[in-house]
Amino acid sequence: MSKSKGNVVTPMGLLTEHGSDGVRYWAASARAGADTIFEPTQMKVGRRLAIKILNAARFALLQAEPRGPITEPLDRGMLTALARLVDESTQQLEAYDYARVLERTEAFFWAFCDDYLELVKGRRYGDFGGEAAASANSAMLVALSTLLRLFAPFLPFVTEEVWSWWRPGSVHTAAWPAGAETVAPIGGRTKARLRFARPRRERSQRSGASSRC
Repeated sequence: MSKSKGNVVTPMGLLTEHGSDGVRYWAASARAGADTIFEPTQMKVGRRLAIKILNAARFALLQAEPRGPITEPLDRGMLTALARLVDESTQQLEAYDYARVLERTEAFFWAFCDDYLELVKGRRYGDFGGEAAASANSAMLVALSTLLRLFAPFLPFVTEEVWSWWRPGSVHTAAWPAGAETVAPIGGRTKARLRFARPRRERSQRSGASSRC
C-alpha cells in the first residue's frame, strides 16, 4: 500500500459496519503466532455477541429484586461452573493463551443465555415463590458481574456500557474475578457439575440467530 498512490486501506469502514468490539473480537480470536485469515464474518459474530451481552444484561437487571440467599441447586451449580471458568481463564491468560480465554468465555455465555436464563425466567418473576426468585436474581447478578470482567479485555466498549448501568467506576479498573469470589455467595463450590459449553461452530451459527434473550 502506498499513501501517495491512494490505495491505503484503513479500518474505518470495518469499524463503522461491525463496531470496534466486533473487530476486536476477530483479532482476539487469533492465537498468538498463528496466521489468521481476514474474515469479516467473524466480525459479524463479534458484533452479535456484543448485542447479546446487552440484551442479557437488560434481562438480568430489569427486575433485580427480590434478592436473597442463593439456595436453588441450578443457581449454585451455575456459579460453580462459572468459578471453574474463571480459574481456567486466569491460568490461560497468564500463559498468554488469550484466544482460548475468549473461546471458553463465549461458550459459557451462550449456554448461560440459551439454557440457564431460559430455565430461570419463570422463577425470577415469582412463579415459584419469593425465595426462589431471590435466589435466581442474586445468582444472575453475580454471573453478570463476573462475565463482564471476563469479556472486558476483548469487548471493551459493550462491557463498559453495561457496567455503567449498575456499577460505579469502570469495568477496566475493577479487580479481575476470582473463582473463590464467584462462589463466595453460596459458601463455596457445590458438587453439582453443570457443563456450560457449545462447539465453536454451533455458537457461530447460533450467533446469527435472534439476539433476544
